[in-house]
Amino acid sequence: MSKYNNQLEMNIDSDNKLISVITYCRFLGLTVNCSLTWTNHIDLLTKKLSTICYLIRIIKPYLSISALKMIYHSLFHSIMTYGIMFWGGSPHSSVIFKTQKKVIRIPMGIGYRESCRGLFKELKILTL
Repeated sequence: MSKYNNQLEMNIDSDNKLISVITYCRFLGLTVNCSLTWTNHIDLLTKKLSTICYLIRIIKPYLSISALKMIYHSLFHSIMTYGIMFWGGSPHSSVIFKTQKKVIRIPMGIGYRESCRGLFKELKILTL
């Protein structure tokens, strides 16, 4: 394995066909890498969830809190919890929890330094 570009430099020759080893692949919506650390999946998931967080921030002035909760559950929460039993135990998953806390604060108008522990109970939201 090259220490600079994180790609395997090994090729396998089988039946006169060259098979190259890849570092990660997407399978059923989960990004699995060769060392099963889930960092690739969590990085892609963070980008997707940050986009939804931005969307909720933009539409907040036009919708009620109940509509924002519905949008949270239908977009953010459903994407976040898909495959969580596989990648949820990863040490890198704390990034997802921080993004979740960020999006929870938006509908309620809470600042980033205030506690949102009570909001998780109020909104009946699964935490990592």
